[in-house]
Amino acid sequence: MNDWPVAQPLDTTRLHLEPLNVAHAREMSYVLADTSLYQYIGGTPPTLQQLMERYARQSLGHSPDGEQGWLNWIVRRLDNAAAIGFVQATVLCSHESPRAEIAWVIGAQHHGKGYATEASNRMVAWLQAQEVNILIAHIHPRNQASAAVARKLGLSATETIVDGEVCWEALLTR
Repeated sequence: MNDWPVAQPLDTTRLHLEPLNVAHAREMSYVLADTSLYQYIGGTPPTLQQLMERYARQSLGHSPDGEQGWLNWIVRRLDNAAAIGFVQATVLCSHESPRAEIAWVIGAQHHGKGYATEASNRMVAWLQAQEVNILIAHIHPRNQASAAVARKLGLSATETIVDGEVCWEALLTR
């Protein structure tokens, strides 16, 4: 098993990224309840029980086989401490350079305010400090908002399509 980094609390100008735990499930069930969030990522809003089970698994920090590091943060506004979404990274070290598959979800009522970019930028800076060299994101080709976030993070669309999503990549420099 790898010695995976452990998610640490992170702050930006407007946001606090709080390492995930099961207690976040109730609050996040409201954030993730809007069906419009699933237009491009598929699925339906999770129930409280589903979120509790998911968060119990994810908060372990690694996959059961030890091949992946799981880093998950709840995104909160600093001004009122309200949870507005999450960012996450799955770290893989099976290649010559550590890489992270990243994702972000911000509640629909908070779209268009730059929160996804701000939270993801902070996560990426932290990942880079953990010696992650490659970023990967999988984005539905019609999800222009997530494509814009990916571009702002320095990722570029590739020709690779996985499960109907475009693979975006970036090489982080030191």
